[in-house]
Amino acid sequence: MSEQKEATNYTAMCLLAAFAMAYGWAYRGTVGSEPGATVPGALLGLTLCLASGRTDWRRRAAVAGLFGAIGWAWGGSLSYMEQTFYTLSGSFPDVMYGYSMLFLLGALWAGIGGGVLGLALTEPISVLEGLMRPFTAVCAAFLASYLFFFFSPSLAEATETLSVRQFHRTVWLAAAIALVVSGVYWLVRREDRGGAVLIFRGAAAWWIGYLAFTKIGGLRLAPLHRGEGWGGLIGVLFVLMLYLRQRRNRAALMLALYGILAGGLAFPLAVFLRHPLAIHWGPFQGNVPQWRFAEANFGFFMGLGMALGALQLIRGGLIPPKDDRPAAPLNAYAVFVLLAAINWMNFRHHAAPLLARSNASAAPPFLGVATWIWFVLAGALASLLLLYILGRYLRGEDHLAPAAAFGKGAILTLLVIWITLAGYTLQDPPGAANIASEMLLWIPAFVASWLLVSFSPVREARHETTALVAASDEKWNVGARYGLLCGLVPVFLLGITGVSIGMQNGPIEGLGRKRFGPDAYWRQTANLIGTWQAVGMAKRLGEPALQTADLPLSRLTFDEDRGVTATLPTGKTDGMHQWFLKNQYIWLRWRGKSKQRPERVEVPLEFRGTRFYLAWPPGRGGDYLVFERVTQ
Repeated sequence: MSEQKEATNYTAMCLLAAFAMAYGWAYRGTVGSEPGATVPGALLGLTLCLASGRTDWRRRAAVAGLFGAIGWAWGGSLSYMEQTFYTLSGSFPDVMYGYSMLFLLGALWAGIGGGVLGLALTEPISVLEGLMRPFTAVCAAFLASYLFFFFSPSLAEATETLSVRQFHRTVWLAAAIALVVSGVYWLVRREDRGGAVLIFRGAAAWWIGYLAFTKIGGLRLAPLHRGEGWGGLIGVLFVLMLYLRQRRNRAALMLALYGILAGGLAFPLAVFLRHPLAIHWGPFQGNVPQWRFAEANFGFFMGLGMALGALQLIRGGLIPPKDDRPAAPLNAYAVFVLLAAINWMNFRHHAAPLLARSNASAAPPFLGVATWIWFVLAGALASLLLLYILGRYLRGEDHLAPAAAFGKGAILTLLVIWITLAGYTLQDPPGAANIASEMLLWIPAFVASWLLVSFSPVREARHETTALVAASDEKWNVGARYGLLCGLVPVFLLGITGVSIGMQNGPIEGLGRKRFGPDAYWRQTANLIGTWQAVGMAKRLGEPALQTADLPLSRLTFDEDRGVTATLPTGKTDGMHQWFLKNQYIWLRWRGKSKQRPERVEVPLEFRGTRFYLAWPPGRGGDYLVFERVTQ
């Protein structure tokens, strides 16, 4: 293969990974949390292997997709959308803070993802299976807990309340389950202790990081209604990198370090490119799906950075990982997770709008069976068919799949893309109002699919005849160039901060938030949380003389989840309200939890000293209901 042809193929590989992850991240923005984050990670692992030109990686495409999904799922618990509002504040410290926190969150996300994906590209099959068995036991416990709470909604609500009030809306329960299950597994399954210990240490490190930074340390990055699990992920990343170092797996460690830089730069860069759209700067006017645009860019730049890291392994001649055990069982397991397990988790969100419309309909259920049961039945039938096909594959009857590893992996990748895209289309059908947002999903999905099918499965990279560099070789140490790039990160953040501020005049109405100063968002919200007693009615703001008889409300209680409960003088409560921040003011959304309610209005809370004044009746009145905080 000529050097020019090889360079062309590697460019195509980087673009394929970038566009595949661009689609995956835009999709993740729709579904959210950990299940949604599995899709971009899976597509990254699949496309890197298929486009690498390495036959050993192509044979491991499904496994790499599985490990990519697991690696990027960790970051699904992170909250990063709220950080973007600081970049719209118009204040240099606040904008710099927003971009810096985006770098931190992206670095944590892709650092863990890169390290886990590196395991699939470097470790023997026996080691990977030893990791998957205790991981499956933990996932089985997660499923059991989900079913338990599904059929016990009162306990689910109590647990959610506990999460909000005591554990900063983190995945503390999942971390506790992982800690217990992996610990028990370590005791009873001697042959898989290596994998069980890694999961146990990761779960323990999550608790240590969360407690040290947030629960005890008091450090918070996001508003009160968002999760604060970032400290736990610092612990997870530390344990993973320590594990790779102990195994002398410098190749996977290098991929983790590339992930830290790629993810760290991708997040602030994507938000910076969105900035002109968000502030309607210059020619960038009109309603543009700016957040979907940012999400697609998150994935594009992260996928591109990870592809550049994988390219170092390919060009450097990384030795093929050992297939010391038959690969078919692990491949079948990976395919089942990518096509069944992940879609079971994500399609709950896709079916939700249809189920809501069905519940609101006056038409009787089909054959007297609830709509959600039909969805479950359809999913079960599809899963049974997949299990039947995989069972025949394990028995050696693989005539339903292409003979070449590239063909198998390509079909799997296309199925992941287009099944998830079909699910999203089911949830949000295209229309005049959302066509631009839809195209930001369809276009990267189409481009990634086109690039994938354009690869020839017979191409082989020139390096394969001399791929003799072990994963433990010091050649995979990142070196001075990586250190220089890390040193330039503050310069990059300062630069985009200055340009962002130069584009706008002050905070953006309804979006800009402050992290520092007396009117910082966290100060306002922290002062708000709790119960406020109605003390009287006033004709004007700040009026000291109050009418105290026949007040329409007794109390308002504000919680960290942005819920507001009103207590009437009779003792009856109404929890259909919300609080939110707009234009650096705290507002009350009366009857805010249902968009269909005609009495839904938004009213600012006017603070005067230790009191706040609420226009009454909401949306109509000229008087003010006055509240003071209830002290314990």
